Amino acid sequence: MTFSLKAVGCAVVAGLSLAACSTSPDSGGSPGSTSTASGDIKGKLTVLYDKSFQSALDPVAKAFERKYPGTKVDVNYVSGDVSNLISNQIQAGTAADVFITQPGSGGAMNVHTLAPQGSVRDLSDAPWVADIPKLWRGDMAYKGKTYAYPGTIQGLGGIYNLTKMKELGLKVPTTWGQVLGLCKSAKEHHVYAYAQGFNDPAGPQMVYLALAGSLVYGPTPDFSTRVKEKKTSIPASPWKEVLTKYKQMNDAGCFGEGAMGRTRPQGGTELAAGKALGMIEVGAGLAPVQLQAPKSKFTVAALPATNNPADNYFTALPGYTLSANAKAKNPGAAKAFLNLLAEPKNINRYAEGYASSPLIPNDDFKAPATLGDFDKAVADGKAAKLADWPNPKVNEVAQQGVQAIFLGKDSVDGVLKKMQNAYGD
Repeated sequence: MTFSLKAVGCAVVAGLSLAACSTSPDSGGSPGSTSTASGDIKGKLTVLYDKSFQSALDPVAKAFERKYPGTKVDVNYVSGDVSNLISNQIQAGTAADVFITQPGSGGAMNVHTLAPQGSVRDLSDAPWVADIPKLWRGDMAYKGKTYAYPGTIQGLGGIYNLTKMKELGLKVPTTWGQVLGLCKSAKEHHVYAYAQGFNDPAGPQMVYLALAGSLVYGPTPDFSTRVKEKKTSIPASPWKEVLTKYKQMNDAGCFGEGAMGRTRPQGGTELAAGKALGMIEVGAGLAPVQLQAPKSKFTVAALPATNNPADNYFTALPGYTLSANAKAKNPGAAKAFLNLLAEPKNINRYAEGYASSPLIPNDDFKAPATLGDFDKAVADGKAAKLADWPNPKVNEVAQQGVQAIFLGKDSVDGVLKKMQNAYGD
């Protein structure tokens, strides 16, 4: 399995952000159709999915074919720029019956982009819609109608190679001072602390999004509203501390040599090989790393931003969502596929493929040890939503700004000002 979280990372990062029903039969292709009787589900169902997570979807496809004899699930597993591919296929009228999407707003394959275009099917009458946790309902819907099945929820924090750290006598940091200490100790052992890939469309944002959970959105969940109402601004907020600490990590050599030319897949490979101790990444990044190092133990932990462990928040976000093509050739099978995925035995197996948890909870799911800290953070109310940008330009400016700061071409204050200007565009 290739470490390829390009689209997931963009989903993560682009900024996140809900039914009317029809009784028309599914065979007619009506967006609100409800018929999913076994006898009505037949023929080929086409699906487009990220190859990085083939192990998550394959069991679902097989379960679907078993439940509905006479069906064939044809999955096109792709790598690279999935978002651009989906956009092109939608425009050309060649998109699959079911395809991966991203929650909320911020990019071409996000729910809030595709729904108003009429590109995805209204799923509001699906049996799982009412169970979507309130915190995340808006990310799956548009103007009160649901257009995506949520899949999994993941943390954005540090993924650590516990086997390598134990070998070196090092521990996962729980305070900001320990983060910088880990960077120092790593260099002394001729490795480096965090395998960030800055030569990647989604790479520069991971660290600041993780820090912002503890410094901005955890303690101030309504931060975006406060900025919108002009009660604060990005330059006058803890975002200054976020970027300042990010710069401190770079200055301390936390990211090793060659970080500006490193991709996220390369970073995942170096983490698996023990050349790096950790990587600040979305939780889904753990699964492909584990496949590359099956004998090593890993864990996921919040990235500390202060010297008080009680201040730590896990930035949390949905992973890939799945939507049905509004012009699906087999609309009944498309809806039935998403409904089958939502069944506990299927979504729990699917979540294992992401090293994540089902976004819609169920009593049958048992979190693995690697997700212990994240599940506890969610249960304790110490999970913060991702940065909620009003438009994707803010995050683009921030990512470019981080690289400019590291190269000495801009300052923290300069980047914060540019972010604020983009926020108002």
